[in-house]
Amino acid sequence: MNLNATILGQAISFVLFVWFCMKYIWPPIILAIETRQKEIKESLTNAKKARDELYILEKKIHQNIIDAKQKASNILNSANKQKVSILEDARNQALEESKKIILNTQSEINIAITHARKNLHKEVVDLSISMAEKIIKKNISKDDNQELLDELVTSLSQVKN
Repeated sequence: MNLNATILGQAISFVLFVWFCMKYIWPPIILAIETRQKEIKESLTNAKKARDELYILEKKIHQNIIDAKQKASNILNSANKQKVSILEDARNQALEESKKIILNTQSEINIAITHARKNLHKEVVDLSISMAEKIIKKNISKDDNQELLDELVTSLSQVKN
C-alpha cells in the first residue's frame, strides 16, 4: 500500500468521522451543556434569592426576638407593680387589723380596770363597814380604836397591792 493512499484514506475517514460527530453526536452534547448551564444559572439565581430571603427572615426573626424581649420586660414590670400594690394593700390591711385589735384590747383592759376598781372599792367599803361594825359593837378604848384603825389601814394597803 501506498503511504499517500493510506493518508488519504485516513483523512477521508477522519473527515467523515468529524462530519458524523458534528451531525449526530455534537448537537446532543451541546444541548446537554446548554441545559446544564441553564440549570446552573437558575440554581445560582435561586440560591441568591434564597440567601436574600434568608437575610430578610433573619432580620424579621431578630426583630421578633427584640419585640418578645420587650413584651416580656413589660410583663415583668407590670407583674412587679402588681406585686408591690398587693403587698402594700396587704400591709395596710394588716395595719388596720392590728389597730382594731389594739383598740379592742385597750377597751377590754379598760373594762377590766374599771371592774377591778369597782371590786376594790367594794372590798374597801366592806372592810370599812366591817371595821365600823366592830368599833360600834365594842365600846373600846382609844388604844383599841387606834389598833383597829391600824389594822384597817394595813388591810387596805394589802388590798391595793
